[in-house]
Amino acid sequence: MNKDIIKKIQKQIIQLLPVGQRNQPGILLADSCSEVSRLVAGWIKILDKSNRVLIIKGINVCGTQKAHDILAVMTISNQVYIIDPTIWQFFPQAKSISVFILDDINTALTKIKTMYGGQWSKNEEFIWMDKGEEKKYLDVISQNIRENLR
Repeated sequence: MNKDIIKKIQKQIIQLLPVGQRNQPGILLADSCSEVSRLVAGWIKILDKSNRVLIIKGINVCGTQKAHDILAVMTISNQVYIIDPTIWQFFPQAKSISVFILDDINTALTKIKTMYGGQWSKNEEFIWMDKGEEKKYLDVISQNIRENLR
């Protein structure tokens, strides 16, 4: 995991949006954090199978009653990258899906809670995504984007 991989993945996320709407990711990716997080977790595992990827779930995020999924990517060098593939829902001005990098998952959870508010927990370890799952996630994301354009 490095800045170039994160930039590549962020570009792939933005390309999920319609061409004329790519400057509104927060609005258009709303209600898709679960699918986008799992899709991104799959892309990360394809790029580097040695990474452990955890889905981190929050509830009552940023003073809302919304739930939110983000990723903790643990590298073989013991770094923990916190990646929020739909960060723009809560932080519209964010420039990167990379939230921060630490060397301990428990410290990361504490920092996530400080930044996002609400309650956070390790939800599941992401193992792999097959083509059928990828298509399912892409279909749900597309449907949600169409609904958000209305």
